[in-house]
Amino acid sequence: MKAARGIYTYPLSLAAIFVFTCLLSFALWRLSNAEEALRNQVGDNMLWSISRAQVAAQRLDIAVARAHLGETNKDELALRYDVLLSRLTLLEAGPQRRYLAELGHHEAIDELSSRVRALEDEILSAGSTSMRAAGEIHGLLSTLASEFGRAANRSMVAQWNETGERLDAQHAAVLQVIAIVVTILALGAFISWRMLAALQSEQRAQLSLLREKEIREAYRSFVSLVSHQFRTPLSVIDSSMQRILRKGPAMPHAELARRAGRVREVVASLTQLMEITLHSMKLEAGQIDINMVELDVVAELERLRQSQMEDRPDRTLRIDVGDEVPARITADPLLLQEILGNLIVNAVTYSPQSEPVTIRVSAGSNCVHIAVEDRGIGIPEAEKERVFQPFFRASTATDIRGVGIGLHLSRRIARMMGGDVTFESTKGVGSTFTLMLTI
Repeated sequence: MKAARGIYTYPLSLAAIFVFTCLLSFALWRLSNAEEALRNQVGDNMLWSISRAQVAAQRLDIAVARAHLGETNKDELALRYDVLLSRLTLLEAGPQRRYLAELGHHEAIDELSSRVRALEDEILSAGSTSMRAAGEIHGLLSTLASEFGRAANRSMVAQWNETGERLDAQHAAVLQVIAIVVTILALGAFISWRMLAALQSEQRAQLSLLREKEIREAYRSFVSLVSHQFRTPLSVIDSSMQRILRKGPAMPHAELARRAGRVREVVASLTQLMEITLHSMKLEAGQIDINMVELDVVAELERLRQSQMEDRPDRTLRIDVGDEVPARITADPLLLQEILGNLIVNAVTYSPQSEPVTIRVSAGSNCVHIAVEDRGIGIPEAEKERVFQPFFRASTATDIRGVGIGLHLSRRIARMMGGDVTFESTKGVGSTFTLMLTI
């Protein structure tokens, strides 16, 4: 199923990117059209031009009448005539003439404009013309103003309709752009999701590969160590049993007891190896239960010391508890014994018989620190970062029996209880492993 999903992932992403590009281009095109329509609306204001021509014709008509009555001079009359001619010339240009043709007024306005130009001399000399000529000029200018008025009304209606159509088109364009933007956002979210999913999948694959390499390396180290740890005890058992079989009843009782004791020691070592391996498997499978209770930390340490002294009566194990340490802490007693037991066994194993092992207990910052100090072989600087890896053993411990799982288990268990295990070590000087627990 995952493989099938992976087959369609890239085509879907490419299709989404293609649609994204097309929609973005279409949105830009629609916005360009809307902007062009706005430009055309601003530049195409014929209503103003027609209205100005109507006003010019009316004012010239008034000026002619006043000139006939002797109330204005020729300069005023000429100015009004020139203004009307400029308005007529503007309306006779290409776009304006086509617009008047669409309205159906260009023929009438052209005819009236020609008649006005034909009466230029009479208009400019209106003060000295007859009543009949003045009436003809008045009738012509009134008709021209009326024609401009009708054209202006039609232009107003046409522009209202055109404005409505443009608003509808722009509204539709805006809605389309909004829909496209929403779609683009959805596609962008989809593409981002697919990219993140691909990155996460690649990261998981890399982590899985790294984890597989670590497991393979750990398995190789485990097989090497366990085979060595099993081979040596089994060789001791086999050698002792062959010796007993060869001598039989002739073997002195003291030697028989010594060899039997040796066999028991290696059997106990094998049993401990199996228990550690089983404990590690349970920890990896999450099958370890935690039972946090209040306990006396000094009593627990004393119990550990007595147990170690029974196994190694030749060693010196000291306990130093600070005055600031509380009488009771919260922890799982069995897991606490497991952690500290591993730390103490390591300290005893990797330090000379003549050197003591010290357990120092201190408190501060809402936590308790239990440090196990030894004066042993220490850990090389280059190998410190691998100390808590499963089945790792320092190069200084190659001649000492061990599996290399105790510190890994101790840190894992400590973190399960909300604490941690840290260490400081110097090669040839000694090591201090510290268990930190929250009070």
